[in-house]
Amino acid sequence: MMKPFLALLLGMMLLVPTGDVEQRNSAAFYGSFTAEKTYSYDGQYYALQTVENNQKAGTLGAGEIKVTVYLAGTDEPISSFVPARALDFWGICWEKDSCVIWTQSADIGIYGYEYREGQWILNEGLTQPEYIISRWDDEYRAHPELWDTIWHSPTDPDTPIN
Repeated sequence: MMKPFLALLLGMMLLVPTGDVEQRNSAAFYGSFTAEKTYSYDGQYYALQTVENNQKAGTLGAGEIKVTVYLAGTDEPISSFVPARALDFWGICWEKDSCVIWTQSADIGIYGYEYREGQWILNEGLTQPEYIISRWDDEYRAHPELWDTIWHSPTDPDTPIN
């Protein structure tokens, strides 16, 4: 009676995925991007991403991401845009010397939104700066020891820009 129970228990234990530490860590790797409140290079603005649940009846999905930009001094929302569906979205990042916001999504890629006349507008002609690292950049993703060297736009308004 005990042998079948032990065999069943052992079989169940083998089905539990363990993975290695590097795989688990890389699953959480965002590159230069963040899902947190993040500040522009000059501290004048901050951006937040939220999930807008705008599903239509009978459809599958988890809504869309809405990025809202606020004036840092007053917390007043001044602009917003919807870059991608929430299911595939992997964060936002400001450039370190301009008010361009980059977004990364698993299904549509990385896109830049530039500030024009009080709004952040998609500009598909922008070139992603080399210092902004994608979640899918294997040079970094597979090497957690390099993660501290990656540019991240500040999540604290008092963080100096380097």
